[in-house]
Amino acid sequence: MSVKYLPATEVKNRFGRVLREVVKSGGPIYIERDGKSVAVILSVREYERNKRVRLTPAKSKVLREAFGMWSHRADITDGWLAEGRARWQSEWKNGASG
Repeated sequence: MSVKYLPATEVKNRFGRVLREVVKSGGPIYIERDGKSVAVILSVREYERNKRVRLTPAKSKVLREAFGMWSHRADITDGWLAEGRARWQSEWKNGASG
């Protein structure tokens, strides 16, 4: 996903084009005013994906302890962990070896 930076005036003048771009790319598109980023536009898909990943401080600590450098990854979710755990337990119960 590529990151774009656009001045607020350009976003205002070309809003339809900016919306098409964010739908196509997923975003983010950073909106700048006076050379500083002041807002971000994301596609609904990316926004919903990021919204689901919110971590409580306790879960964040568990992930850091369990996964170290991978703890910030958005794809390590409860579902992902449960799937891996179920696969490992199934292989272990069936006597399969790695």
